[in-house]
Amino acid sequence: MAQDDNVKRLEEARKEAKDNPGKAESTYKDILSAGPGKTETESRNYEGALIGLGEVYQKQDRANDLAQLVQQVRSVLSSLAKAKTAKLGMLKKMSPPESV
Repeated sequence: MAQDDNVKRLEEARKEAKDNPGKAESTYKDILSAGPGKTETESRNYEGALIGLGEVYQKQDRANDLAQLVQQVRSVLSSLAKAKTAKLGMLKKMSPPESV
């Protein structure tokens, strides 16, 4: 249920980003504070909030905040990439062998 709430909150934050970037920033930070989660939906929500917050910082010319955000989530991004790579590797192993 919380996953659905975060999907809705992400949509609202995207709409708010233009007219009320402070509110959007707050929503994005709140979603990010929960971490990337364990499901694909939670990871997608985390990534969406991260991208949205980065765009808010970019539009407001807040380079220092953007740089700090990247530093804070670097290890999380690395683990997300590894998890996706591992998942792709498992799918490849499960697929039937190619015929020659």
